[in-house]
Amino acid sequence: MTMQKRNGGFSLVEILIALALLGFGMVTLFNLFPLGLQSLSYSHRLNEVSLLAQRKLEELKARKPIPLGVTAGKEGEVIWSISASKATLAPGIDATLVQLDIDFNFQKASQRQSFVTYLPND
Repeated sequence: MTMQKRNGGFSLVEILIALALLGFGMVTLFNLFPLGLQSLSYSHRLNEVSLLAQRKLEELKARKPIPLGVTAGKEGEVIWSISASKATLAPGIDATLVQLDIDFNFQKASQRQSFVTYLPND
């Protein structure tokens, strides 16, 4: 008796291995989606904070003279504070050092973003 070799098709073991690899790959990819959504949500929140900071600094620049000291407030769930003090950058060049701190929550964790700039004295 001679044994004949089959040249076509896949064996059951090969198909099971391929399905296991495919399943493992899909599970890995599906686990990445929540992480991507969390990163997207955090970047959206940081964008909102940056826009608030820009608006607050523009409001401060529009006020002449710039008030020195600490000013604080709340907008929605965001708490902000502005600290302004005199600064001398070089002899004869005076400016106002402004630090804007914005406190916000993201996923039940308190976050703080600080923005520091110098505004010219007019």
